[in-house]
Amino acid sequence: MKAISVFVFFFTAHIAFAQIDEARDAIDRGEYVRAVNILSETLARNPVPDAYLYLGIAYTAMKEYQKAEDILKEGNQRYPKDARFPNQLADFYLTNNDREAAKAELERTLVTDPNNNYASDLLATINMSEGEVQAALQSWNKSGRPVINDILHNYYLTFGLWVVRDAVAFHPAGVLRYDEWKTTESRLLETENFANVGLEVEPTRVPDQYNAIVRTTAKRNSWSDFLFGLLKGAPVETSYVDLWNIGNSGVNVNGNYRWDTNRRRIEGRLKIPLPWPGLFHLELGNSWRAERWDVSRNVRPGFRSNSLFDYKANAIRVHIKHIPHYRVELGGGFEYRNRAGKGSLAQLFTDSRNTGRFNAEVNIRLVDRQYQNRLHLEGFAARRSLVGDTNFSGGVAEFNNRITLSKDTRTNLDWTIKTGTSRGALPVEDYFLLGLDTNPANVLRGHTAAINGHYGRGPIGSDFALLNTDIERRLATIPVFNTLNIPFLTVKWNLFFDGAKTWDRNHIFQPSRLLLDTGAGLRIQTPTHSLNLVYGRSLREGKNVLFGYVERRLW
Repeated sequence: MKAISVFVFFFTAHIAFAQIDEARDAIDRGEYVRAVNILSETLARNPVPDAYLYLGIAYTAMKEYQKAEDILKEGNQRYPKDARFPNQLADFYLTNNDREAAKAELERTLVTDPNNNYASDLLATINMSEGEVQAALQSWNKSGRPVINDILHNYYLTFGLWVVRDAVAFHPAGVLRYDEWKTTESRLLETENFANVGLEVEPTRVPDQYNAIVRTTAKRNSWSDFLFGLLKGAPVETSYVDLWNIGNSGVNVNGNYRWDTNRRRIEGRLKIPLPWPGLFHLELGNSWRAERWDVSRNVRPGFRSNSLFDYKANAIRVHIKHIPHYRVELGGGFEYRNRAGKGSLAQLFTDSRNTGRFNAEVNIRLVDRQYQNRLHLEGFAARRSLVGDTNFSGGVAEFNNRITLSKDTRTNLDWTIKTGTSRGALPVEDYFLLGLDTNPANVLRGHTAAINGHYGRGPIGSDFALLNTDIERRLATIPVFNTLNIPFLTVKWNLFFDGAKTWDRNHIFQPSRLLLDTGAGLRIQTPTHSLNLVYGRSLREGKNVLFGYVERRLW
């Protein structure tokens, strides 16, 4: 009796496999109705995984999408360890433009079969198409891929610019990992030669090997770009002149002139990438300032009669920066200021005493996932024994945080805690000034650093504490196709709440109350910078601010 049962089992299995082969041939010929009839009969007699799988494929080809999904899910429930079902469901969802469902199925495959190349390849391809390079490489890396066969630059075998070659942090014959690409991207963006930087990974004829394509969009020096630079700062009475990648050397020359009567400023900068492994970034700069200051709102009563003064200075600076890894950025430099103040508040150096200031800084990214953060530490010091006419020192600590609330809508919660302290006799320009400016250092969005063209009206002190919180959501991404050196613009709205307090160890400025500012705004972002238009209100003072300012993007 047992022998008969075994014979019947193998006989029916043989018939089932023969029917599946016949159905598969029918699918190849486009005879989907015939395939459905054969496979339905097979399932009724002897349900096997292949019958479910090819029946789902036949229904999909016939655009019977509900039936296809139901049969593939039933097969997946019966045979949960068969990776072909979640893979086929992923293909099905992609056919119906449901990328999130497709990614969920592929991730399920990789949980049960981490070495499933089909799933990791398809998942990585989806993520790359959405610009999610981190997720794509993490998917590939689970199966020890992608092994790089060659590195191309804009699809060419040779690098179009030497800084690209020196910035690349990965090599052929190795597995490309996210931190290596992110380090490469950070170094390239730091050169400021490029409007945008991206990565593509494509398979080669060698099994399981890929080409990494570093895509860069070079900044141009056309007449339209030059004219745009002269006009773009008109609302804040500033003109810009930029020359990018002079003679394909990687060297940039940048300058600006602010013609505001009481806040004149001319700045020039030469930025030079140095041919050192991983690139060093050398910056040589000069700036001239002629400003009116009015600190009557912030000084103690005994100093108010002397609170209006002029500040002039010519400053020469040198700064060097290195990015050994995208999580760590190191920098340091020196600035000498030849000052010519005019006023009677000697405690703020409203005279012709000069300063030489040394500084060092480090940026550290501790976490880079759905929750991201960055720690910025900066120290500075001036010593009369070395150069200049004064002694002072201090430091700044800034802790930036972001959590992604929704990837679909690109909704983020950001918060930053920043504090600074200093010791010694400080020139007025080395005090911490809070409030909005064209390029603010300490953002307090219900206050401005200057009022009626005079600096010194924002909260000011030798020490401060500042909290910025934001909820932002993307509204649209607008392709600009590198017009005016802008590849695209991302438009976001945001709601914010800021809190701050200042103190003065030198007892010249009054300590502020606990300042509370709130409001809303728009952010118009390029890959590297953000133009922020904000409407803020100081809850303590009941005053409103409508302002636009520019800052470098962190995330």
